[in-house]
Amino acid sequence: MNIVYLHAHDAGRYVSPYGFPVDTPNLMKFAQEGVLFRKAFCAAPTCGPSRSALMSGQYPHEIGMYGLPGTPEGWAFDDYGKHLVRNLRELGFETVLAGCQHETGKSDKELREDLGYERLLNEGREKKGWFYQETIDHVERYLAEPKTRPFFLSVGIDEPHRNNIGRPELGIGGESARFSKTRYYNPDLLDYRYTAPPPFLPDLPEIRKDMASYREGARIMDEYMGRVLYALKHYGCEDNTLVIVTTDHGIEFAGGKKTLSDQGIGVMLMMRGPHGFSGGRVVESLVSQLDIYPTLCELLQIECRSWLRGKSLMPILRGEAQSIHEEIFAEQTCHGKLEPLRCIRTERCKLVLRHYAEGPKLRSDSPCDDLMASIGFYDRPLGAVELFDLYLDPWEHCNRAEDPAYQAIRRELTEKLTLWMSESGDPFPSGSFPEHGIRRGDHR
Repeated sequence: MNIVYLHAHDAGRYVSPYGFPVDTPNLMKFAQEGVLFRKAFCAAPTCGPSRSALMSGQYPHEIGMYGLPGTPEGWAFDDYGKHLVRNLRELGFETVLAGCQHETGKSDKELREDLGYERLLNEGREKKGWFYQETIDHVERYLAEPKTRPFFLSVGIDEPHRNNIGRPELGIGGESARFSKTRYYNPDLLDYRYTAPPPFLPDLPEIRKDMASYREGARIMDEYMGRVLYALKHYGCEDNTLVIVTTDHGIEFAGGKKTLSDQGIGVMLMMRGPHGFSGGRVVESLVSQLDIYPTLCELLQIECRSWLRGKSLMPILRGEAQSIHEEIFAEQTCHGKLEPLRCIRTERCKLVLRHYAEGPKLRSDSPCDDLMASIGFYDRPLGAVELFDLYLDPWEHCNRAEDPAYQAIRRELTEKLTLWMSESGDPFPSGSFPEHGIRRGDHR
């Protein structure tokens, strides 16, 4: 069995298979052929910690990935031997990377030695420049090659991350270049008058324009993923390949990415391939991206690694269980600035603990963020504890932490969250977080 890991940047669940008015026909077709998980969550709402958790099967604080790798913050795995790719390579897989990752730095040496990739389809990109249109070209050529052993192919797509706009230093953008070979686009050319904003934000022109830009990025993401899926079929790899389609975390808007709201940790997760991942099935129960690693262990008939925190999805697929989790956990520590948050989410309720009781410290990088700051989004006193009834308040705007009717739920969730932090060695209760810029091995 081959494995293809197709992952996007900042997509959340804002694609058509999850009911949103976003033009993603390839993903809709994929969902109708595979299995879609309606309530899938990442372990962290920022890219480095989230992707590292998925690829290690542990929570970010357990592997030392408190923030972004390959940046002045300098975060890295305490032990890259836990990385999925390293373990698949030991099993005989040809391990191949195309496009982005956020588990180590960007040098070819780090990608090979830290993560264990045997082939880099964008090798030398930092010296000659590289774009995602070219990345997919490389993937298509790779899939056309004869195969002598199973492969693990990671295809990391930057869209719909909205830093892909207006690159004048590269001659990109402007009236004559709405789309170029590099696929960057000019948001000023998008008609946003008939676009709805994200449902948890106000209906203002600036936010509609930003959402139109997101939708265009998602359309490009869908095109890229569709080309990979077509190449798998065209070159005869489809029937024996498990394809995992997901994203790192929620969408990059105020109240989404960098928060523990469902808009920050809710992700698309769809899988298609052998062993029951077919038929257009929809799973309603809670699942985590941490469940992917143990699922692969079961499918490959290897012993589940001792450090894995998730559970195999196979009991659900086989009809042996309706659910595998009563609750899921997620965390944030820093993204440039320190803003530690921890949460537990059940089917109905969510409890969030905040290290800083005042409002959000981490601002969104979305183009409409200055507007959100100007209307006071980042000046709200949120308190050290937040409790939400997700059935009555799906956008998490009404904090029930002090409501007498919810005190039994608060106590139960606090006990479970406290136990999880204790068992996983989380520094959150002590407040003694590793300092920014500490390099690998120094914060073991």
